[in-house]
Amino acid sequence: MVVNSGLVRARGAISSLFLLHGFIAASWVTRIPAVSEGLGLEAVVLGTILMGNMAGSLAGSITSGGLVDRYGSRMAARYAALASLVGLVSLALMPSAVLLFVGLAIYGLLMSYFNIAINAQATALEARYGRPIFSSFHAMWSLGALLGALSGAGLAGLGLEPWLHFALVGLAGALMVGVGWRWLLETPVPPIRRVFALPQGPLLFLGLMGFCTAISDGSIAGWSGVYLRSLGAPEWIAALGFAVHQSVMMLGRLSGDWLVARFGAVKVVRYGALFGGLGLGIGVLSQSVEGALLGMACMGWGMATLFPMMFAAASGTPGLSAASAIASVSTMSTLGGLVGPLLLGSVAEVGGVRSSFLLAAALAGVVSWLAFSLSSYRSRSL
Repeated sequence: MVVNSGLVRARGAISSLFLLHGFIAASWVTRIPAVSEGLGLEAVVLGTILMGNMAGSLAGSITSGGLVDRYGSRMAARYAALASLVGLVSLALMPSAVLLFVGLAIYGLLMSYFNIAINAQATALEARYGRPIFSSFHAMWSLGALLGALSGAGLAGLGLEPWLHFALVGLAGALMVGVGWRWLLETPVPPIRRVFALPQGPLLFLGLMGFCTAISDGSIAGWSGVYLRSLGAPEWIAALGFAVHQSVMMLGRLSGDWLVARFGAVKVVRYGALFGGLGLGIGVLSQSVEGALLGMACMGWGMATLFPMMFAAASGTPGLSAASAIASVSTMSTLGGLVGPLLLGSVAEVGGVRSSFLLAAALAGVVSWLAFSLSSYRSRSL
């Protein structure tokens, strides 16, 4: 199939928004310590406040499908992106813990709308390309997160205030949106719109897959540094765990479209999740820093295509718009992000951090089994 220049421009514009979403998310994460110190928050208070982000994300996942359907993914992506940038800047200006919680809830809501809108755009473009390209967009998200983390750490090291850091991100992001939004795709507004999107029917299995994956990924994000330190790794090595995981995941997503086109989504996700789970389990059981880092890398590669394929498969659900279906499975993934820290923390309290990673590896096995739910992906119009 010959791809015209309009589709190439649309792909570039959508890719830039995925990169921007990842960059915004990582920018906030890198400055949490500074914002917390500025307000004099204790660890337990900070933990409660950070739940505001997840609560807002959950509310956004439930309601975003109807909103994107009403205004179209092109318009929704544009304004959700700009609103998310404003939300990011506002986080550094909150004068109290209560207002920071409220601000985080709004920020999480807006970022969720942004996420569903750009995934709906990716679905529409993939259908017009006629071949798998979905994974490449999520690779751009990983790249954005990596760049956001590196730049955030660098600016923090230079002593730049969070509000100025976020303002610079806001200006650059607004310029990116202003240049690229005109090349986004016009998508049809469905005649029947759902206000709330909860998984049902075949989406339940996809949602359960996202739920398990969110917990498994959360184990790397939340516990990799703690576990590596417990093995005697110096602080700078311990900080590499999540970076290694995300870097390898980005590479896996870059190759994901080729793998899916050659072997199919079911096989790629099934054997990838199995590889990731086994690699993490063996690496953790080795009780060595090198083995743990290798296991985290295996997890990054093995789970790389899961969210792209989950969203792509959901978007073809009969009787639902792409936005509503994607929002539905995203709701379950967000629930996994909420439950994960509590579950993994409880397991770590009883059996140690290593037990939390072994649980994450076991959940990867569940994801491997649930890969059958992706079988509808290749039966669509690709």
